[in-house]
Amino acid sequence: MARGKYFIETFGCQMNVNDSEKVAGLLEADGLDRTDSVQGADVIFVNTCAVRERAAEKLFHAVGRYKGLKKENPALKIAVGGCVAQLQGKEIIERAPAVDVLIGTHNLQDLTRLLHEADSTGERRSALDTKADAFSIPADLVSHSSATRAYVTVVEGCNHVCSFCVVPRTRGKEVCRSPESIVAEIRSLLDRGYHEVMLLGQTVNAYRFRGVDFPDLLRLVHDADERLWRLRFTTSHPQHVDEKFSRCFAELPRLAPYLHLPVQSGSNNILADMRRGYTADEYLQRLALLREHRRDLALTADVIVGYPGESEEDFDATCRVVQQAEYDGLFIFLYSPRPGTTAIRKADDVPEIEKKRRFKVLNEQQQRQQRSRNQTFVGQVEEVLIDEVQGGEAKGRTPHFRLVHFDIPPDSQIAPGTRVDVEIRGAFPNSLRGELVPSVR
Repeated sequence: MARGKYFIETFGCQMNVNDSEKVAGLLEADGLDRTDSVQGADVIFVNTCAVRERAAEKLFHAVGRYKGLKKENPALKIAVGGCVAQLQGKEIIERAPAVDVLIGTHNLQDLTRLLHEADSTGERRSALDTKADAFSIPADLVSHSSATRAYVTVVEGCNHVCSFCVVPRTRGKEVCRSPESIVAEIRSLLDRGYHEVMLLGQTVNAYRFRGVDFPDLLRLVHDADERLWRLRFTTSHPQHVDEKFSRCFAELPRLAPYLHLPVQSGSNNILADMRRGYTADEYLQRLALLREHRRDLALTADVIVGYPGESEEDFDATCRVVQQAEYDGLFIFLYSPRPGTTAIRKADDVPEIEKKRRFKVLNEQQQRQQRSRNQTFVGQVEEVLIDEVQGGEAKGRTPHFRLVHFDIPPDSQIAPGTRVDVEIRGAFPNSLRGELVPSVR
């Protein structure tokens, strides 16, 4: 393929973002340059997510937008990857003739070869083998999209069987990388100037490799290099929260005091039907254990409203658990049937209007809680790691992953990746507003 430009559209979670970073690195190594304008692209890669609502429709709408560009550039190649590609397979090729390459979640390393084959033969190509090595792309090839925070995938796939989730079908069973390869990648990222790393996995705290469990891995990464300022990870499952895991937040100073721990429901009936493996009380006990070791631990969670069979009493139980959990943030989703899940066999019996009402009630409750919680930070000085500078304003994250906006002077040397101190002057449900303390680190 002649030298040209590529454009990537990514849907979904941090895992997909990291996969898109790997694709970007592969395409750049193949001689293509990134473009932010789809109009000038010679390769378009659409990275799909099967978890979000109307996932397949989003893909076909995207391809529909892009197929007209082939009239202007007949050499344009459109590739589709991610969980929808893995789940729906060659049905995508049949429904979307404009797609030239279909690539599975474990087959990214084959992308450039398939693009070349499609280019030379004029035939469409696919690779959808979930047994392929998902960790075969060299770490130094990954083109990270953030100047501040680097993602490192440590677990691929999931062994849980949650009724609403398609990940085991699209990502396969859990496969863990060796701790040596993870530490080596993180050291290479530190060499490249990164100071914050986020370990990724669909169930990251289920990590286990030859006797090394996830708390062991956290300690190995934490102690590997003092250039690491902040260590994060996502997403965790409550079943893997225990004493050893919880102690890490007290004993590892560079481990950020933040945890995303999905609860999904506060109703024991719904939790059992979802196959989550815990009761509401057991979930709250795990939160208490975590906070026993780190009182200021920031917590966020996912909740699904309108799951099949969810009664008003079930929803009220969810509202109570959310109130008791005192989350710093909450991601609320309206249930919708997903192909490839066991829950799709159940009647979607909560009316859409009722799902939206429950979303509104729970969201308003959580927003009030977040505003009140964030108000307690007014007057405090927070360390902020800068994510973005635009015009006269910067924004970044505290160790607790709270978003802070503040103004900067015209001659400021502040840039993404810089650590600064900010005095908090205002609080909102989803962010803080502050004033720069003049002492760049």
